[in-house]
Amino acid sequence: MKLAIEHQAKRVSDESEYLFGRGEVAQNLTNIFLNTSGGFVLAIDASWGEGKTSFIHQLICELECTNNLIPIYYDAFANDFANDTFLSIGATIAFEVEKSFKSRGKSSRTDKQIEHLKSVTKNTAVELVKLGTNLGLRALTAGVIQNSDLEQLTDKAFRTATFGTLELDLNEKFKSYQNAKSNIELYISALESVCESGEKVVFFIDELDRCRPSFAVEVLEKVKHLFPAKNVIFVVSYNKAQLSKIISSVYGVEPEDSLKYLEKFIHIEAKLPSMNSTSQSYGILFDSFMSEFEIAVSFGEHELSRLKEMFVALCHANRLAMNSREIERAFSYISFCSAALPESKRAELFEYFLPAAMIKVKNNKLFNHVASGRFNSFGGDTNKWMYAFFKDYYNDSLENQASNIYFVQGFQDACEIVSMFKFPADEE
Repeated sequence: MKLAIEHQAKRVSDESEYLFGRGEVAQNLTNIFLNTSGGFVLAIDASWGEGKTSFIHQLICELECTNNLIPIYYDAFANDFANDTFLSIGATIAFEVEKSFKSRGKSSRTDKQIEHLKSVTKNTAVELVKLGTNLGLRALTAGVIQNSDLEQLTDKAFRTATFGTLELDLNEKFKSYQNAKSNIELYISALESVCESGEKVVFFIDELDRCRPSFAVEVLEKVKHLFPAKNVIFVVSYNKAQLSKIISSVYGVEPEDSLKYLEKFIHIEAKLPSMNSTSQSYGILFDSFMSEFEIAVSFGEHELSRLKEMFVALCHANRLAMNSREIERAFSYISFCSAALPESKRAELFEYFLPAAMIKVKNNKLFNHVASGRFNSFGGDTNKWMYAFFKDYYNDSLENQASNIYFVQGFQDACEIVSMFKFPADEE
């Protein structure tokens, strides 16, 4: 069995499908990409763990089959080590466009344009570095230059230079400004000329809300101001609530005002449908993770079907309300726990591992409450539904200890093993 599974990019194929009714959203987005002229920035908003990355990679897989769309995936979190966001994004575009044209047999027609694009990308990056990334970008794009930037620049100049060298420095800055502005125009022209047969680049930016705050904002600034090419569409995947906090910290604005800043970077936003739509989708996730984690149990068809039924019921909003990231983490727990046991014990406890791991991932306080294996109907609604729920599933193995209390030995044993492991972010 596996303790970790492959990245989403390697888990999609022509045979995989959209979950939770998101196929219609994907088709609508594809139509927008095909039917619109001019570049724009579109955002896909969803909460943490709601399956944004899975959705994007499935959509990319389908867009690769179209004639004129060139989908590109950019993991912002994996690239936030880069000091130059323009070069990071520009180099990714040049490399992926070249690779796409080669795979489609168009490389001979576009070789010169691609090489020109690479050259202009490098030159533009150099001029932006000369100018000074933050201050230069805001000036070039007619943005609001913060007073603190100007004060720091002039104060440093007067403290470290004579009037003669200051004038020379300002002349160099002015020259760099003109060069950078010219190179940006050349870059946009080169990017547009590469796709002379009507191709469009659809550039997906994922994991932006996991980046260093400064890098996340720089990516948005570069996308909005340095890539207004007519043949490039940017799709930014984010958790808007988290990204607004990042913007608030970087720009020093009140949280409620951060959304106004976000509107400067995003033209339109699409909301990813929530995960609580269909039991069928949860069933597909169960089968998928059982296969991908290579979890093999010696269950009969009826036993496995009943276990799957339990999993689906626990995932729903009126039970544990599990999202896809939490479900994956629960299966990671199951895989670790199963690997720690001999095969005979693994088969004996598997039906208890599944709910124990799910409860621990979702609510550690609730897990500690039921880890003893005892369930009662006292108190609030949570106790009552868990009492009724597990009494139904473990009716053959439970031990009644009172009229409204029962004990499940296997569940207690499973919880003891699950308690041996934790993720760094888990609550104590």
